Amino acid sequence: MTELQKDPITRSDFLGFGFIGAIMGAILTIPPVAFVLGPVIKTDVLGKSDISKGWQEVGKVSEIKAGEPKDFTIEFPLTQSYGDKSIQEKAPSSPRSNKQFTLRNAVWASWKTKYKPNGSQGKVSRPSFLDQKTEGFSQSEIKEIEKNLNVLSNSCAHLGCPVRWVITEGEGEFLCPCHGGLYDINGDYQGGPPPRGMYHYKTWEVRENGKLYVKHGYIIQDRPDATQPYVV
Repeated sequence: MTELQKDPITRSDFLGFGFIGAIMGAILTIPPVAFVLGPVIKTDVLGKSDISKGWQEVGKVSEIKAGEPKDFTIEFPLTQSYGDKSIQEKAPSSPRSNKQFTLRNAVWASWKTKYKPNGSQGKVSRPSFLDQKTEGFSQSEIKEIEKNLNVLSNSCAHLGCPVRWVITEGEGEFLCPCHGGLYDINGDYQGGPPPRGMYHYKTWEVRENGKLYVKHGYIIQDRPDATQPYVV
């Protein structure tokens, strides 16, 4: 009787070849992925960007209601550079795009809110004089507004997805639709995968005309494990 031919490849050999194939695939995949994501990494993670650092108008603070954040859309002027930023600093004449671009961002503004022990929203610090006037503020009124205002980026601190304000069981919260990150109206972390709370704008001010103005840039040093947002 003819003996059955043995399989020349054992199960362990098969798994070994599969492991080696996975490594080879990763090696071949990393360079093109790095090439595609290089500009994003340089711009967002390493902080190298050509976004204007000037003031940008956001909107009237009187439009921000008590207990409910207001979203504003703004556009930062953006100049496209060709080459590493260190080269740009050494050689200002290095190539730059002649076309004007803009970076559209959403800003969430809300009044600082104290929460009760049970987690429900409590006192909202919206200045009462905003019910009678929307502009022509004095310096003392501007200071009171700025002391009580949250100015937040809409980028989730996890992977940068834009957050939304949702109402659940009568209470509101910021929700990231991508992976379920949760924040309260102050932008503080409530749950989900984000490593921290929402990003606050670093430089902003309220002027006598009653409008909020911001400069591009976030506060990222308030915790030792804080990281740069993955989107600008």
